[in-house]
Amino acid sequence: MNCIHRTIARHHTSLQKTASYYLVHITVASAVAYAVTGNLYAALTLSLLEPSVQAVVYFFHDKAWGHSTGQRARTWLKTGSYYVLHMGVAALVAYAVTGNLLQALTLSLLEPTVQMAFFFLHEKLWDRRLQRQRALHAAAEPSAV
Repeated sequence: MNCIHRTIARHHTSLQKTASYYLVHITVASAVAYAVTGNLYAALTLSLLEPSVQAVVYFFHDKAWGHSTGQRARTWLKTGSYYVLHMGVAALVAYAVTGNLLQALTLSLLEPTVQMAFFFLHEKLWDRRLQRQRALHAAAEPSAV
């Protein structure tokens, strides 16, 4: 149990980001899935299943990008790489749920595209939050004389 607590503490910020993006993802996924399928059951299934798979992908994607150093284009590059992953997962999950190749392909292009805009905004909000936290930490630490 202590190992679990250490792991959670070590990845606390990434887990919080993942949880917040999961909620955004469910909301957007259900709206897009219903618009494409017209089927409430399929939309609800997709809106829970696809973001759940994406949350796991997001966690590892975020951890991998945590080691990058360039800040100038980082958010754009990170958004683009997640978009590619997102399309692949969306297509597989949509086909598994609908059994309809046309709907799966439509969802795999439309849903990640809409999500990409929300992902970018989510990243910007989290970047600002982390910058504020760092500034508060720096201000709270006594300066070395």
